[in-house]
Amino acid sequence: MLQARSFLRKKIHVSGNEYYYIHIPAKLAHDSQFPFKDGDELRIIVDTSKKRMIIEKTGYSGRKKGRKVRGGL
Repeated sequence: MLQARSFLRKKIHVSGNEYYYIHIPAKLAHDSQFPFKDGDELRIIVDTSKKRMIIEKTGYSGRKKGRKVRGGL
């Protein structure tokens, strides 16, 4: 089991929308056993009775491979 300490952060966008972030330490995310990668779609389950959060993959990866870059400025 991988384990690290983190914090829940709240940001207010200029549009007025509120967003919450959970920072995952790089040491944890770079571990070979870490099951997620950039672009993975995740399902977040909050178990209020046990005060815990479960994050799991949905099976969809939104990251595009081989992104084309247009040349010239």
